[in-house]
Amino acid sequence: MTVQAKVGGATITDGAISATSITVNDNLVLPKTSGVGVKVDTTSPTFGWRDLLGEITIRGSGATDPAFLTYGGSSIRAFFFAVNDEVFLSFHIPHDYVPNSDIHLHFHWSQDQKTVAGAATNPVTGGSVTWGYEITYAKGHQQAAFSAAVTGTVAQNANTTKDYHHIAEVQVSAASPSASQIASGGLEPDGIILCRAYLSANNMTVSAGAVPAPVLHYCDVHYQSTNMATKQKAPNFYS
Repeated sequence: MTVQAKVGGATITDGAISATSITVNDNLVLPKTSGVGVKVDTTSPTFGWRDLLGEITIRGSGATDPAFLTYGGSSIRAFFFAVNDEVFLSFHIPHDYVPNSDIHLHFHWSQDQKTVAGAATNPVTGGSVTWGYEITYAKGHQQAAFSAAVTGTVAQNANTTKDYHHIAEVQVSAASPSASQIASGGLEPDGIILCRAYLSANNMTVSAGAVPAPVLHYCDVHYQSTNMATKQKAPNFYS
């Protein structure tokens, strides 16, 4: 495929411009083709990464809600998890998603040397935390029903520093998905991912006494971005 770009009065075809900055005094027009966009890195160009943000929601009742306790010695509160405690999130696939690319789920977590009952614990000496997920996906625009849910886990070693910010990442889609992934080829703008996130295991260690409850601050999805919109607002997005 030949790609052309106009800068000023010049047309560049499959070429490159080396400059400190480029000023475009008119519209920058790019092809509407699927998978065409703005890449980063002049040496090894690739599509960059963006975040799909997921606010945590809870049932509000029931034995599997995490405890909502003060965090970090302040009046700020956060969700402290016992094993099998769960929260719920949803993610909307944006129009700059790179077709057929893989997505990755992040668990942002820490430990505050406190149990779900609010009792102080000894410092963490090691061990790990395992987060679990259950996800289902459907295309938008009356194209599909939500798929059968898939489940998976991701384990991460705990830092011994109190309130240390961890990010546990797990790939949740692939071209040839495993039993814990959805198909990347089915993802497209306006699709929705529904997610249940839960604490699968708490294997942190302390010198003596109770083990602290991990805190889940946020979940998000990393996806590759074309850094541009689609021409159409509904399928076929690229026509």
